[in-house]
Amino acid sequence: MEKEIEYSISGALLPGELGELLKAVFSDNFTTEELSSIIQGSSDYVTARHGADLVGFGRLLSDGATMAYINFMAVSPQYQRQGIGQQVLKLLVEAAGAVHSIFLYTNTADSLYLRNGFQPSEKRLYVMHNPAK
Repeated sequence: MEKEIEYSISGALLPGELGELLKAVFSDNFTTEELSSIIQGSSDYVTARHGADLVGFGRLLSDGATMAYINFMAVSPQYQRQGIGQQVLKLLVEAAGAVHSIFLYTNTADSLYLRNGFQPSEKRLYVMHNPAK
C-alpha cells in the first residue's frame, strides 16, 4: 500500500530538506542560516510528507490578533495537483485563529486561493529589496 501524505503543524523540519523543496519550487537558494530563520521565525508552519520526504510546506507570520500572512506555500512539482496545497492552506488558515485578516501574495496558483475564500485586494503591494543583500 502506498503511503499517504502526512501533515504536521510546526513539526520536525530540517533546514536542508526545506532548502531542497524551496529550490525545486522557486529555484531559490537559501543559506542554512536563512532556512533556520524561516523555520524559527514562523508563527506556525505546515509540512506535508510522503514517508520521510518533505513534499509540501507553508508558513504563517502573525500577530495573533489582527493579521496573519501566509508565505512560502510550496508543493514539490511531482506532487502538485493532488490536493496537498489545499490541505496545507486549510491548516494554515486554522492555525491563524481568529485574526481579522489573512493575507498572502502570489504569482502562481491564483485559482487555489480564490477557491478557498481569498479575494483579490484593491491595495497595492510595495516591496523594498534590501540593498545590503
